[in-house]
Amino acid sequence: MKTTDITSDSYVKVSVREKIGYGFGDLASNLSFGFVSLFLLFFYTNIYGISAVQASLIFVIARVLDALFNICIGYVIDKTNTRYGKLRPYLLFGAVPLGILTILCFSTLGEEYKFYYALFSYTLYCLAYTAVNTPYSAMTNTLTQHEGSRASLSVYRIVLAIVGYLIVSTTADLLISQFTDKKMGYVFAVSCFSLLATFFFLACFGMTKERVKTQPDQKAPTLKEMVSAVSGNLPLINLSAFTVFFYIAYTVWMAIAIYFIKYTLADESFTTKFFLIQSAAYVAGTIVSEKLISLMGKKWMVQFALLIGILGMLFQYFLAGSNGTLIMTGVCLFSITLGMGFVAMWSMIADTVEYAEWKQGVRAEGAIYGFFNFITKIAMAIGGGCAGLMLDYFDYSSEHLSASALNGINLMMTLFPALMFALSMVFVFFYTLDENTYRNIIKDIQLRKVNAQ
Repeated sequence: MKTTDITSDSYVKVSVREKIGYGFGDLASNLSFGFVSLFLLFFYTNIYGISAVQASLIFVIARVLDALFNICIGYVIDKTNTRYGKLRPYLLFGAVPLGILTILCFSTLGEEYKFYYALFSYTLYCLAYTAVNTPYSAMTNTLTQHEGSRASLSVYRIVLAIVGYLIVSTTADLLISQFTDKKMGYVFAVSCFSLLATFFFLACFGMTKERVKTQPDQKAPTLKEMVSAVSGNLPLINLSAFTVFFYIAYTVWMAIAIYFIKYTLADESFTTKFFLIQSAAYVAGTIVSEKLISLMGKKWMVQFALLIGILGMLFQYFLAGSNGTLIMTGVCLFSITLGMGFVAMWSMIADTVEYAEWKQGVRAEGAIYGFFNFITKIAMAIGGGCAGLMLDYFDYSSEHLSASALNGINLMMTLFPALMFALSMVFVFFYTLDENTYRNIIKDIQLRKVNAQ
């Protein structure tokens, strides 16, 4: 490949203001999705009265349908062209419906219909979240092609996602506890977070600008070209396999954390401190990742992060015992891995769009991000199903905690995610799209455009 300088209106460094604006989208996402991830399984089993098996079935059905919907929304995105841009309109028009559907997840019906209502409301929520979050995620590609800014955008979005998660995890219990009727408490809490989420989605829309656009003479990709952009994209395939196991670990851990605090730590009053400490470690991992990426590259930074997580989980299970300080050390190491892993993951997926454009001759953000979000939703479906099924396997009951259930909760918080991280490392090893290769690809694409004029 030729090595001339990159000169393009889209190869720009993004301002701090715009990075914050972009990050507001993930702040909003986690005010909604964070609350659902942390509390919905517990709400179903302990408040609404749905069994763990029924809850796991709801998660699997809804997320599989949602995963398939990701493919559809990806196709629609690549056909979208409005005065607001290709991706930003989905934030503008999707924020309010998503807020309403988030609230409906924690609303209730009578005994006869509660399973079907839970399935229906959660499925609609998942579809609405996808219609907003898939185009939001793809915005990394349309804001700039500068690889440093893309990594930085990923840092901002993850940090602000953690802020959203921290707000939810540390204040939700305070809001819920204001009501003697716990069902009403959950509705009040989720309504507060949904209102905030709607505001920040709209702020994200207003503070960002799409610069990377399809060439005027370039038609929207055909369905065949979209399929080729995915199937012929080996870096995307390896990244997706890594993502499956990483997200399963993350989803199970998130779903079980409330049970872990309640039963293993046996101190529900520690919930706020637990998530403050955990979130601080998450933020630390996120912030340090930008520097480590510049030193090691994304691939080897991820391998380093996964190793930290594995060692942390092994330490927590085999050595921490009942010592709260040592347990939280393991939790922090896991959370550092999450921060580093998500930053790398979301900057690596952005690079695979240019890889497809270079190799296949077609730019298809919607298809690639639709497929990638399809993968994440399948992983979360598996993770959500695993959490409910493993609780049932270990004889969990909200009325009586057995020794088997307690051990199962500990396993799901430690050895299970460690195993998932180990499997993730295998696929990251085969990811070949490093920083030098990416820059050469960008130069080659730019030369093609110049020569075509």
